Amino acid sequence: MRLARLGMSRHHPVDWNHPEHPLAKKEPRVGRRAILAATIHCPDGPLLCYCLHLEVFCGMLARIAQFADVLHDSKQQLTKGQYHQAILGDLNTMAHGIARLSANYCCDKMRFWSLGQSEGAFWHRNVISIMDSAWDPARDGRAEAQAGEDSVGNGAGAPQETARKRAPAAPASATPGSVEQSGKAGGGGAQANARLQYWGVPADVCKDVTNPGFHDPFDPDTTTLDNPSYRIFRVSLMKGKLDWLLLRRLKAVATSIGNHDYKASDHKWLAADVVWQ
Repeated sequence: MRLARLGMSRHHPVDWNHPEHPLAKKEPRVGRRAILAATIHCPDGPLLCYCLHLEVFCGMLARIAQFADVLHDSKQQLTKGQYHQAILGDLNTMAHGIARLSANYCCDKMRFWSLGQSEGAFWHRNVISIMDSAWDPARDGRAEAQAGEDSVGNGAGAPQETARKRAPAAPASATPGSVEQSGKAGGGGAQANARLQYWGVPADVCKDVTNPGFHDPFDPDTTTLDNPSYRIFRVSLMKGKLDWLLLRRLKAVATSIGNHDYKASDHKWLAADVVWQ
C-alpha cells in the first residue's frame, strides 16, 4: 500500500483552532478536516481508496460540501487512469431524528426542510443517485485509446498498442436508484447537480457533487448507528446510516455488517468482498 496524499478539505464548517468558538470550548480539538487517500496495489491492478470522517457539528449541506472535495479529487484521478476506486468512512449523515432539535448537530435550513426523510436517504436521492455522464465508467480509457489511434494516423505505430493495453474492458455503468441528469455548468462537459441547486447549495459545490460512477452495495435504509441512549421504550429517537462504502468499477460479491451490540464502537462496521469490473 502506498500513501498517495493527505488532502485538506476546502470546506470547514467549524474553526476548531479558534479558542473562542462555542463548539471549540465544548469539544476542544486542534487542526482541520483532511482527506486520506491511499493506492493499494492489488493483483488485478491499483485500487484508490479514500478514508473520510466528515464533520458532525454542522448541517447536512456543509457535509455535502466536504464530500464535494472528495468527488473533485476522484475525478482528477480518473483523468490519470485511476478507474478503480472506493470511498469509505464515517460521513456522519445524522441530521434527522432527535438531532433536529440540536443547533449544534443541525445548523442549516435542512434541519426542518428535510422532515420526513433521514439525511442518509437525502444523500441517496440527491447526491449518490445524480450520475455524471461525463465520467461514465463505460467510457473509461476511451480517451487514451483515441489518442493512440490519432498517433497512428500521424505515422506512429507503438502508441496505439500501448493505449489499447491501458484501456480496460468497458463495464456496465453504475446506475443506483433514481437518476437525474443535471444541467451544464461551464465548459468541458461538466455538469452541475440540479437538485442541490434547488436547495440553494453554492454553484461550485453543485458542480463537484455529481457521481462519477460510484455505487452503494448497501441498502439506503441500512442502520449503522442506533444509540441505546436515545431510545424510549425501545423506540429509537436517533438512528441512521452514518457510515458508507461506495465502489467504482468494483462489484460486491458479498457484504456484511458487524458490531451489532455496539461494544467495539458506537457505530457498526460495513464490509464488502469485491471483484474487478
